Amino acid sequence: MLAPADTVFAALDELAGDGRIGLACSGGGDSLALLLLASDWARQNGRSLHVLTVDHRLREESRAEADLVVSAARRLGWACDVLHWDKARPGHGLQARARAARHVLLARACRQHDLSVLLMAHTRDDQAETVALRLAAGGSWRSATGMSCQAPSPAWPEGRDLILARPCLGVSRADLRDVLVRRGVSWVEDPSNADRHYARIRMRDRLMALGEAGFSPDRVAALADVLGPIRLAERQSAWLAARTCLVLKDWGAAEIDCAAWARIVPAVRLTLLEALVSAVSGQALSPSRARLEPLDEALLAGRPLSGCGVGLMGRADARMIMVRDRGALLGRVDHAAPEPWRVEPDGARVFDGRFEISADASKLDWSVMGDTYEGLQMRAILDAVPGAARPGLLVARHEGRIVLIAGLDAGLATGNNESVTATKLVRPLIAHRFCRRLLPQTAGRWFDAWKAA
Repeated sequence: MLAPADTVFAALDELAGDGRIGLACSGGGDSLALLLLASDWARQNGRSLHVLTVDHRLREESRAEADLVVSAARRLGWACDVLHWDKARPGHGLQARARAARHVLLARACRQHDLSVLLMAHTRDDQAETVALRLAAGGSWRSATGMSCQAPSPAWPEGRDLILARPCLGVSRADLRDVLVRRGVSWVEDPSNADRHYARIRMRDRLMALGEAGFSPDRVAALADVLGPIRLAERQSAWLAARTCLVLKDWGAAEIDCAAWARIVPAVRLTLLEALVSAVSGQALSPSRARLEPLDEALLAGRPLSGCGVGLMGRADARMIMVRDRGALLGRVDHAAPEPWRVEPDGARVFDGRFEISADASKLDWSVMGDTYEGLQMRAILDAVPGAARPGLLVARHEGRIVLIAGLDAGLATGNNESVTATKLVRPLIAHRFCRRLLPQTAGRWFDAWKAA
């Protein structure tokens, strides 16, 4: 059996990739131990780390804890940024809100520093707790796959190019504490780790009781080891099936062959549909399988339907088009549409989770096309887009004239007889999101393969 350090080193060899590496550290025992071990590994391999810590401002001690991380990182020779959660407030769902905010802050910082991989210190114990919590909440076997050692950031669109790596899933919490004790390093004990108001802490106590009764909680984590590869195989099957039945459109849609769709086994079909809906809708959260089933039934029947932030439209050739739901994008009678723009630190913007607009395009007036097509002089460019989807297209106007339509690779003439190159100003994210949902590896070949399909 490998020593904890050897286990973490081997995982880092596999997960760290070739780009710049970030490391999330809270000052707790797990993340401080990872900082020490990753520091040793980085020096042995000629790599560097950039440490990130979040000051959540929920306790008076949070500032001092962030300072502790900064000091530890600097002693080891690494830069460290303190990220502040300005909207922190106690109340219902605090841990879930804090987790979501933490991922957004970390993803933005990684983008700012060009970090492609972020190391997280989740342990074998965390894995067991996660699996047990998901099963207790009524999850399926997919819930029991737990956390992956490598996964895309859950923050969308902020984390669209970030991979989370968990090199400590093979070691226990006690193993990491032992690393700190042997090196004489103290760590922070978060009082929330003893607060039974939180479901995770209650589950932690139950697993500890099971261990004392003779049932090792490691068996729960081992369940994830068994099921994780099966879940990955299901996603890979969905990837291969996608190449037989659909074509992604950069302007924000998917064209689906209904006959080919019906030939895919249901479990793989729903996995494929989950990735497809996430990509076309641009929404951060993935819909449940129960919410996806009506869309699947509509595709099998070839009938129109809206749901989960997308709409299905029929065609005359036994194919259907999935587009962004008009009401979700443009608003409905009973409520307005949410703000679609996210601004990045570098000046880039993301529209509706589906298009990244470079900072160079800031002088153009960006909006949806609308029902009147105001400012469009070349109507023929819309021939490939169903009529019902045209008002929701993202366009750029210059002096009132449409000079660019996102995802339609055409440079339209401006008033100064200049041209606008769409590929330099707009990055459609639909294929990127689709590939990341099914195959979260860092290798770019998956995206290249999709373009070649």
